[in-house]
Amino acid sequence: MDCYKVRRNLAAYCEGGLSPGERQDICVHLAGCRNCTSLSLQFLRMRAALRALPVLVPPPHLATSLRVLASHAQARRISAAGVTAMLAHWGSRTRFWVNEMMRPVALPLAGGLVSAMVLFALLAPNLAPKYGRNIADVPTMLSAEATFVGMGPFGFADDEVTVDVTVDGQGRMVDYSTPEGQAWVKNPGARRSVENALLFAEFSPGTTFGTPAFAKIRITLRRSQIDIKG
Repeated sequence: MDCYKVRRNLAAYCEGGLSPGERQDICVHLAGCRNCTSLSLQFLRMRAALRALPVLVPPPHLATSLRVLASHAQARRISAAGVTAMLAHWGSRTRFWVNEMMRPVALPLAGGLVSAMVLFALLAPNLAPKYGRNIADVPTMLSAEATFVGMGPFGFADDEVTVDVTVDGQGRMVDYSTPEGQAWVKNPGARRSVENALLFAEFSPGTTFGTPAFAKIRITLRRSQIDIKG
């Protein structure tokens, strides 16, 4: 094997990526070629120096910055594409806003209006003269809170963790918040373990007049038990 072929495969040789036959040929060549041997030693030193470099951890805001850059790049691309592409883009964003943003707002408004009508219908008989007749209130189940079903296989590091979980109409966690005064919030490892546990937790969605709706429940996680408060 000549110097040209050896130098082409020298990096793979130092990384252990060649077949046994190719490695044997390169070893025989290095035993008699000082230039190729010196180059191989440089590869090995560079490989050791690269592996000794510290592992860099990306900053927490990197994902948000990348999304902002991608959004700006998409806006520039749409502007350069012409008026038709821009109108199609804004039409798509409008449909998304109507379907995804207004739906959670429209359901509570409709539920509140229907609840007011039902409550007025229940209270109206009490305003009329009873003429010695007792009229009992009729209990109705207007809404039901979300309930906790089960926890996933992930544990958590703190002795007690309290979170307020927002559950959507399909029983999935969409957001969570933490009450003030909890020390584990400042620990990245503890936050990661709590988020993993919540991600695989199972919930039963809340209902309004029998229709699944967004709901919020408070969960207190302890090592021995789980307390739920709607």
